[in-house]
Amino acid sequence: MNIKEKLLRKERSWTDILILVFIQAYLWMNAGGFLSTVVLQTAKWGSLFSADPAVAVDMGDYFCSFGFCIAMIAALLIFKKNRQLLKPLCPEKKSHIPAGLASGLAAGFILNAFLVAGAVLTGSINFSGVDIQALTVVGYLIAILFQAAGEELVCRLFIMGKLQRRYKSPAVAIVGNSLFFTVFHLGNPGITAASVLGVLLAGIMFSLIVYHFNNIWIAIGAHTAWNLTQTILFGLPNSGVTSPWSVFSPSVSAGGFFFDTGFGVEGSLGAVLIISIVIAALISASLKQKKENVPAF
Repeated sequence: MNIKEKLLRKERSWTDILILVFIQAYLWMNAGGFLSTVVLQTAKWGSLFSADPAVAVDMGDYFCSFGFCIAMIAALLIFKKNRQLLKPLCPEKKSHIPAGLASGLAAGFILNAFLVAGAVLTGSINFSGVDIQALTVVGYLIAILFQAAGEELVCRLFIMGKLQRRYKSPAVAIVGNSLFFTVFHLGNPGITAASVLGVLLAGIMFSLIVYHFNNIWIAIGAHTAWNLTQTILFGLPNSGVTSPWSVFSPSVSAGGFFFDTGFGVEGSLGAVLIISIVIAALISASLKQKKENVPAF
């Protein structure tokens, strides 16, 4: 067996070469961006849920990822050989879709709330005041669901799926799509070495969720809850970006082990530690699953 046979699968396609996959994903993302901003004008959708101009604009920014969802699904449907890659999005048991989304939402909320609790207990932040606006919360939930789904479909469905089809080692697909995910966060405000590592590890964590469960809805739910909990519930930076409105009003005292003043909890060393623990648990579960050959979900 030569090196090529050791590294590559027989059913591979030349379109699944790492750099070509990245280029395809970028082009399809641009097509999705055009669909959202020019055709569907999703930037205006926020006004359906809030009369506050700043909130409507912020919500509209999240809605712009709706085009990514359409574009990435189209990219896999148009070419017959790519349709098999839709399996994590369309599991045989349709009950796995709501179940996966619900379990992901719960996991994402618990994980992020744990980090926020750590930031509170270590004196980095505290909260005062509550502002509950039901329609605004619903709008943000839908908008951030599209935003999270768009990123997951680009990275964990399209890129990861194509790389898994070409390369025998799952590490190539898992790390490869996570690097793409990280690069698109490098321009965010407050970026630091710790936050870059945190985003990379978060990408690996979401990738391992899809790899282990073969159900992207869990990752979409976890990603949605992660972002929603940070920015809309607790009013903290979401990858460096803050919202003009949140349920709780935060007061930042200082950075600390569980909080970075520019990037939020996900830019902290505490997040790196906690996410690393989750990654280790997922790897252990995947190895056990492979050994026993038992479906995880």
